[in-house]
Amino acid sequence: MIYKKRKMPNELKALISLDKRLPHTHEKKHAVQKNLLIYQAGYNGELEFDNEIANFKPNYPHAIIHDLYLHHEGTYFQIDSLLITPSSITIIEVKNFKDRTLIKANPTQFIRVFRNGNRKPIPNPIIEVERKIHFLQKWLTKCGIQIPIEGIITFSDTNELAIEHQTPEMKILLNSAVPPYLNSLPETQQILDQQTIEALANTMLAHHKDYNPFPIADLYDINPSDIKPGVICPSCNQIGMRWGREKWNCPCGHTGKTEHYQTIEDWFMLVKPKMTNREFRYFTKLDNRNIARGLLAKTGLQLIGERKAAHYILMKEGKSPILVE
Repeated sequence: MIYKKRKMPNELKALISLDKRLPHTHEKKHAVQKNLLIYQAGYNGELEFDNEIANFKPNYPHAIIHDLYLHHEGTYFQIDSLLITPSSITIIEVKNFKDRTLIKANPTQFIRVFRNGNRKPIPNPIIEVERKIHFLQKWLTKCGIQIPIEGIITFSDTNELAIEHQTPEMKILLNSAVPPYLNSLPETQQILDQQTIEALANTMLAHHKDYNPFPIADLYDINPSDIKPGVICPSCNQIGMRWGREKWNCPCGHTGKTEHYQTIEDWFMLVKPKMTNREFRYFTKLDNRNIARGLLAKTGLQLIGERKAAHYILMKEGKSPILVE
């Protein structure tokens, strides 16, 4: 059973918005677009894995959790996908590299081989998974659970892999091979029953906390004044919608009443964790203070303070149509 589905990572959402609002001539434009491609490729690989693991339907109780963030002794650790079964827990690290990946042993190295033949060592995902196993073991011990934990590294089926010499110590598979591999594992001693698996999965979800990189302008050392304001049209994807006759209007012909929601979300992701009426008017290019107040009141944002000190912040998840987490 899948207890948590995967959502688009916050940093990817923010990079998509930042790319739309950063001028083509900006000095950080290339770095933003480069990271955007990397995060998008990684997310696409994770979605491909999710489609494959949906075919894993064993006859014993189990729990699958995608994109889990847990905290242990001051450190957050992220797990791409987690499988809980009666006899073990499996941490699955999902990778998706465009170029050929060469895996060498003794010592284990992962090398990216570009189309022109150039090579570049990349961080060893085996070390990443071993670190996560260590922290998860510590976290489970606090919950009073002792159970074997193994790691698997998976790659998109479109990736080209080459393993030199002996196979690395950790299982490396293509996404489509994961369900058959898991189905082939023998059922050993039952450590967790169905009730315990359900309770553990729910406890993990209760302790999960989404990674928050906002505001991303700080992360990339970008001056907020360099970020282009304006309401982006969901139809033509251009900045330029204007408020008139109680709706947003785009030169392309699209109209709507809630297009400022995405603009507000962009502000919180890119610029700062609060917004004043003046800042809302600046970022939406709206002139009328009273209209701005009325639009903000319908967003579900929380108003803090009065008069010059008044500003808006995000409500807790589920209480506002604004989606930033």
